[in-house]
Amino acid sequence: MPHIKLSNNDYLIIMFNYTVVEGSHKNPNDIKTINDQTKKEYGPFQERDEAENLARSLIQKNIDDFYHRAWVIKNNL
Repeated sequence: MPHIKLSNNDYLIIMFNYTVVEGSHKNPNDIKTINDQTKKEYGPFQERDEAENLARSLIQKNIDDFYHRAWVIKNNL
């Protein structure tokens, strides 16, 4: 886990949390075009692999809907 050593010898831990966002889009290749009425968020996840696995399963579940996408978003805390 990344960390920064402060001048007083304490450590500041940098955590990356990941969120999964799914929904229908006007343009399925652009996350900004998501329809807010279909938007669902899951997480936060500490491990990127967990978030990616969920995103893959959501995409597979909706494989017949061309306009449905699931995205992994990194949030710095």
